[in-house]
Amino acid sequence: MNPAEPNPLVTPPSVVFPRIPWGLRDLLAGVAFAALGIIALNLGALALGEWLRLPIRNNSTALMISVVIQDAIIIIAAWLFGIARYRVGWERLGWRGFDAAFGCLFSAALFGLSYIVRICYVLTALALGIQLQPQDVIARLDVTGWNALLTFFSVALFAPIAEEIFFRGFLYGGLRARWGATGAMLISTLFFTALHFSIDAFIPILVLGLFLAWLYEKTGSLIPGIILHAANNGVAVIALFIVQALGIQLPQ
Repeated sequence: MNPAEPNPLVTPPSVVFPRIPWGLRDLLAGVAFAALGIIALNLGALALGEWLRLPIRNNSTALMISVVIQDAIIIIAAWLFGIARYRVGWERLGWRGFDAAFGCLFSAALFGLSYIVRICYVLTALALGIQLQPQDVIARLDVTGWNALLTFFSVALFAPIAEEIFFRGFLYGGLRARWGATGAMLISTLFFTALHFSIDAFIPILVLGLFLAWLYEKTGSLIPGIILHAANNGVAVIALFIVQALGIQLPQ
C-alpha cells in the first residue's frame, strides 16, 4: 500500500446510501403489520395448545418454529412496504457490498465491546444484589438432540438476517432518510430492544442495537451487522448448550 493512501483498517471508507423511497407511513404500516402478525401468531399458538390440550408454549421445537415464523413475518413486512411497494431492489434494504477489511474489523471490535458492556452490567447488578433473569425465550430453549440444530439455525442464523433486514435496512434506512443518522439510530434501536421483551437484558440489548445501527451507518451494508448479530446469538446458544450439559436449571 502506498504510504500516502489511507489505511482501510484505520480510516472508515466513504459510504453513500442509496435513496430510500419509503416514508413514515410505510414505516408505521410495516411496524403495525409485523406487530399484529406476531400477536396473531402467538394467540393462535395459545389457542391451538388449549384446543389440543398440548403444552405448546413449553415445547422447544414449537418455540423455534414460532421464532422462525416471527422472523419471516418481519422480513415480509420490510419487503411488502419497501421493496414491493416501490419496486426497488434488495440493495435498498442494505444488501450491498462493503469494505471487507474495515467492516470485519469494526464488527469484531464492536462484538468484543458489547460483551464488555454485558459483563460490566451483570457484575454491577450482582454488586447491587439484583437477580437478573434470562430472556424468556432463552430459558425455554432446548439444545439437546436435533433441537440443537433447529435452535442454532433459528437463533444464530435466521434471526440475525431477519432482524437486520427489518430494523436496520427497513426501519433505520427509512428514518435516516428523513431524520438523519442519530435520530434513526435511537428510534430504530428502541424498537429493536422492545421487541426482545426483556427488562433485565434491556441495557445490553439496547447497546447491541446501537452498535448494529452504527455498524450499518459506517459500512453501508447489512452484512457486517449480520456477522456481529450472528456471533452474539451464537455465543448465547453455545453458552446455553454448556449450561444444559452441566445440568444447570435456568429460572423461568
